[in-house]
Amino acid sequence: YTPKSKNEVLISTTPKAGTTWLQQICHQLRSAGEGGDMSFAEISEVVPWLELAFDQGQDLNAPQYGGKDEFPRIFKTHAWAGHCPEGCKKIVVLRDPMDVVVSFYKFFENWFFEGGTISLDDFAEEFWLARGVPTSRMNNASYFVHLVSWYERRHEDDVLFLFFEDLKDDLETQVRRVAKFISTEKNDFAKDDYVALATERSSFAFMKAHNSQFDEKLSKLARNEACGLPRDAGMNSSKLNDGKTGGGRLKLSEQLQDKIRTKWAEVVEPVTGCATYQELRDSMTSKEV
Repeated sequence: YTPKSKNEVLISTTPKAGTTWLQQICHQLRSAGEGGDMSFAEISEVVPWLELAFDQGQDLNAPQYGGKDEFPRIFKTHAWAGHCPEGCKKIVVLRDPMDVVVSFYKFFENWFFEGGTISLDDFAEEFWLARGVPTSRMNNASYFVHLVSWYERRHEDDVLFLFFEDLKDDLETQVRRVAKFISTEKNDFAKDDYVALATERSSFAFMKAHNSQFDEKLSKLARNEACGLPRDAGMNSSKLNDGKTGGGRLKLSEQLQDKIRTKWAEVVEPVTGCATYQELRDSMTSKEV
């Protein structure tokens, strides 16, 4: 994939940090001038996932909504900065690591493993914490490596940082930031009515009511076939849980929390100077314009 225009948008997150949420926000903003678009069966039909587009039979060079540069093409990726193509806009979403690992576990449970057969602590330690620097474009960086790779580019004009928790606290303000960022020379997506529509359609209540359009059925079908899993494996699990933040610490053992803090101290703190996720969020949010 090579961007065709500087107006194209890549949404880059570590898994379970708000990717689907941003897909919906961006798509509703670019389609707001025509009343918004909910005609898709699943959000990745209109905002493709770079790493799985081939498996899903999608052409990354094909036109998207609107068919013109004034309606930016938008893509999702879990790639770290080192593997993302240049020449387009990038939106990076960060989320508390304690919440990320719990959400990741719930996403895989009853899909890649039967519920109750693998503990949350074992999943986190043997899979999530075991990741590091990716060895190919198809490998995900660890949560921590992904974060610092983008943090080092935080001052670039074509990179926008968002925090999952800020989206929860004040969705409209964050949607407006996204709208200003993805606006083109020919299309101002930050109009009040556009922002209002996108805010309403990216609310937890709206997306929960339209859950089947955000459940990653396309990628699950592709992965099930490639991995030899039953066709319907994982189809009953929802990406939209309780719509809350901060619950990760209530579900993780103190021992595992200590290991996550240690990994943060090893990888993130030397680059950011922040000893905790909250410190990082506070330091970056205070500098937002």
